[in-house]
Amino acid sequence: MSQQLPPDFAPFQSMPKTPLQTKKRAGVRMLILTLILICAVAVLLNESVLKIRNVAVVGNDEITWEEIVRMAGLDQNISYFAVNENKIREGINANRYLVYEGLTKEFPGSLTLYVKERKSAANVQVMGVMYLLDEEGMVLERLGSTQPDGTLITVTGFQAKEVRLGHQIIPGTQAQLEVYMALMEEIQLQNYQDQVSELNLSNPDSLYLVTVDGYTAHLGDGTELRAKLGTLRGVVAKLREMGKYGGVIEASVPAVATYTPVEM
Repeated sequence: MSQQLPPDFAPFQSMPKTPLQTKKRAGVRMLILTLILICAVAVLLNESVLKIRNVAVVGNDEITWEEIVRMAGLDQNISYFAVNENKIREGINANRYLVYEGLTKEFPGSLTLYVKERKSAANVQVMGVMYLLDEEGMVLERLGSTQPDGTLITVTGFQAKEVRLGHQIIPGTQAQLEVYMALMEEIQLQNYQDQVSELNLSNPDSLYLVTVDGYTAHLGDGTELRAKLGTLRGVVAKLREMGKYGGVIEASVPAVATYTPVEM
């Protein structure tokens, strides 16, 4: 015998929607459609419009713009928002003659790369083989058994433990590398590199260099190199005016120098 339910009990019958609920549902659908449309437009712009189309390179000299762009991986279609600076840095720094220094982006499709080119600043002989170094001790070239031609500073006393292309030279002591970098930087800042023929680093606490016209200058340790080199430059200029060449200049104390001529 079937049981009848009360007329007001209908478990599967939905309640009629009020005008407010209908309006809210329509608003939600409109919001979802708007978001989908925005995402579609963003994807379309990213794929077809927001591409890196203009790349400039600042700081290169010998290495061409095209080579640097290729090393950076920017010779392909890349989205403005997909630029990966770490990959760009790795690609550029893989070339031992280049140093990545940064980038700037200009919306919607322009990018500028900043690089520095390493230059040969000195040569050093290790086990009878000559290598070219930049001012930071990076090994740029292996020249074999050739002899220095006098165009670069020759570094002596560098008791190298390891010399590999594309890596900093590993000297006998870390102090040798530190004083090399500091002195080379100062020599270049004072535009004196074409006046120095030899730099001896055998004892970082008793440095000396030899000028192209035969003066041997003792600089003491690696402190106050700017003042010491400035003192040396002034003394050498005066000695040249006096017609005195060669000899020993003691310039281990800034602003104080003594000169011993060759004949003594």
